[in-house]
Amino acid sequence: MDQELLQYLGERFGEVHSQFDTVNQRLARVERRLDSHDQRFSSIDRRFDSMDQRFDELKRHTGVLAEGLRHEVHLLADSLGTHIEAEHVRHQAIQEQFRETRALIHLSYEQLRQRVENLERRDQN
Repeated sequence: MDQELLQYLGERFGEVHSQFDTVNQRLARVERRLDSHDQRFSSIDRRFDSMDQRFDELKRHTGVLAEGLRHEVHLLADSLGTHIEAEHVRHQAIQEQFRETRALIHLSYEQLRQRVENLERRDQN
């Protein structure tokens, strides 16, 4: 091979080698950035895992609270039912007393009416 060709090829290979170095440097920067992104994604994954655990704990806690409230509502409903039943019995007793009192008053008025009529008849005789 001739000297000029060797020099030309050497320059070209040098340029290609230089371009490969530039490409390699760029690829190294891209790899570093990708590594940085991988670390950030790992950090985000850990945060999501932590949030999932907190959500699970919150869900369990909410379930416990809801069950406690359900129990208290049942107790309240039972107490209210007992109270309503007792008030119904008391109301019936008051109604019965009212009927008895009304019957006694009616009887008293009837007796008074008869006495007044008897007195009026006596006065007329």
